Amino acid sequence: MSVNKNILEIFERLRSWRNEEAQAKGVEPFMIFRNETLMLTATTLPKTKQELKDIKGWGPKKINKYGNKILELLKNSKQVKPANSITKPTAMSVKEFIELINKTIYQVGFVKVLGEINDLSVRNGSAYFQIKDSDSKEGYVVNCFLGWNNYEQLNHLLELGGEVIIYGRPNVYKKGQFNLTVTNIEPVGAGALKKAFEALKKKLQAKGYFDPEKKRPLPDFIRKIGLITSQTGQAIHDFRKNLGDYGFEIYLKDVFVEGDKAEESIVQTIQWFNKHCLDIDVLVLIRGGGGIENLKAFNSEKIADAIVLSRIPIITGIGHEQDVSIADFTADKAFSTPTKTAVFIKNKHEELLEQTDLLLRDLKFNIAKIFEKERHNISQMARQLIALFSEKIAKYKFTLTNIFEKMLSGLNKVFFGFKALEQKLARLFYKYQSYTQQQLHVLNVLEQKSLNILKDKYNKINRQIAINKTALASLDPKSVLKRGYSIVYDENNKVIKDSAKVKLNQAIFTKLYKGEIISKIKKIKK
Repeated sequence: MSVNKNILEIFERLRSWRNEEAQAKGVEPFMIFRNETLMLTATTLPKTKQELKDIKGWGPKKINKYGNKILELLKNSKQVKPANSITKPTAMSVKEFIELINKTIYQVGFVKVLGEINDLSVRNGSAYFQIKDSDSKEGYVVNCFLGWNNYEQLNHLLELGGEVIIYGRPNVYKKGQFNLTVTNIEPVGAGALKKAFEALKKKLQAKGYFDPEKKRPLPDFIRKIGLITSQTGQAIHDFRKNLGDYGFEIYLKDVFVEGDKAEESIVQTIQWFNKHCLDIDVLVLIRGGGGIENLKAFNSEKIADAIVLSRIPIITGIGHEQDVSIADFTADKAFSTPTKTAVFIKNKHEELLEQTDLLLRDLKFNIAKIFEKERHNISQMARQLIALFSEKIAKYKFTLTNIFEKMLSGLNKVFFGFKALEQKLARLFYKYQSYTQQQLHVLNVLEQKSLNILKDKYNKINRQIAINKTALASLDPKSVLKRGYSIVYDENNKVIKDSAKVKLNQAIFTKLYKGEIISKIKKIKK
């Protein structure tokens, strides 16, 4: 059991790195590595890039891009013993035994099993059936379980005796019964695929997926296109070549259009555009032609659900002229080829440009016509207004003259009033100027008196400072030292005043006017 635990720990370490890488690049984790590839890598523990090539899901591009990092992570992980060296406990419970078996077969990952459907029953929205080898006489069978979460999308493929490929993960139930938990079912053969196609078409038609009134209208002006296809296929070249140079912004998402990964890759990409590209005008889902085997990914209920639930209108161009798919029936607009899809978008743009030119010409003509009409109306109104104004002036000429004379008389009175105010203001200003000069003279006298008083105070204080300085100088110890005296201190910087306070060989310090002498006592006289 410790071996499986170590493998799961390595798997979780690889998965954690994968999720961080996907978040940093803004993509879905499966676009970096699928869980199945990480589990196989954790199980086999490759040591070189050459060994990575033997693991499903590792291609040359991913080896060059992520090989060194994965090998480094594996090198730093705990060493895991080979699966055949599992040390079994001496005794374990049934539960522990079944958990051990499930952990061991978990390393197998998802499997594909070809067989014939047998012993089918449906209970509580889930299906229970067996698949057996149609050409084997030994009676090999595998019990299968299709849960309610996948039953709704896959039930049209459940037909007794039908040959199918089952996708699922093996496990053991609590009661010890081995079974395969089914995640997908694929019919085998052109006839079976055609039959499954018709069954799914009928099922989705009953659900209203193809109803014209439920189709999202395409925008009149398409500028930003989310393109969903394989970047290595011919379809993308045909689409771009026929789109024309009209400044379209194309956001390409590379997806698988064929094989086991195609269905999930397309579904997740449609969901990614709806979540992250809110300003995309349309999504275009295209691929080149092929038989019903090649186009089976586009005859999927999961893709039909993703198209129906898309917020962004979806246009499809899948296959050749004779090809038709469930995705085409579900899409808001469908064309038989990628080329016709591009031509439609180009023609829609050109039609819009033509309509714009026509509207612009009509607008210019109508504006010119309106201007000419309004210019005539304005000229006529101007003449009428001038005539009316002249008539009114003549009619009220006497009244206006009288009013003008009254206004002139009133203005003369106002001007005389202003003149009187001006003279009064000049007299007041002269009076204020005389008063101001008088006050300035008073201030000058007070200023001189104040300066004299301060000068007397200053001289008196200087004389007192000189007297105090002379008195202090006589008390300054330096003055005494200058006359030849000295001061003796002990090692504690205390003045020695009594010879009884010292001892023989004690160090004493003599402070002179200039400098200091350090001595040792040789003899004491009391």
